[in-house]
Amino acid sequence: MDVDPALVKACQRGEAGALDALIRATYTDVYALCRRMLADPDEAADATQEVFVRVMRSVLGFRGDSAFGTWLHRVTVNVCLTALRRRSRARATGMAASSTPFALPGDETELMSTSSSPSELAETADLVARSEAALAALPEDARAVVVLRDLEGLSTREVAELLGVTETVVKVRLHRAHARLRTMVTGKTAQAGGTGA
Repeated sequence: MDVDPALVKACQRGEAGALDALIRATYTDVYALCRRMLADPDEAADATQEVFVRVMRSVLGFRGDSAFGTWLHRVTVNVCLTALRRRSRARATGMAASSTPFALPGDETELMSTSSSPSELAETADLVARSEAALAALPEDARAVVVLRDLEGLSTREVAELLGVTETVVKVRLHRAHARLRTMVTGKTAQAGGTGA
């Protein structure tokens, strides 16, 4: 998440409209990450709102030890992980149903615009739909690892720290999630020695 440091400083000085500008500049990225992690548009909207409540409370104390975008990314992931834990507890007590289908805002049109023929467009649309459905069907812990490692590009160590597990656990979850995604998207099971999740 790229954030103009001057905009952060303007927020810290209390300049009129600076906080609104910061939210407008980062809203799409924050919501997209929430949507990927939570696989539910309503929960993603709630999480996005919670992220910006935290930003409003904490921007004055932001010291700049890291880039603001890095800090905002971490806040967003933490809010989503809390939401996932709440959801897991609610399901365990029978108070919640499963999540709704996953979507990648903007990715489908971006992928489809690179194709030229109608058959390529149809194949791309089908692949996007199957990939979204497969990611949404993963268990929450596996989906979180895939989103953070593959889509957000965090290192194994960073994912382990965020999730509060070891790097080995992250690697195992990622391996199993990749095998499940491959099976769900292509309909083929992995040939070489993987164990089921």
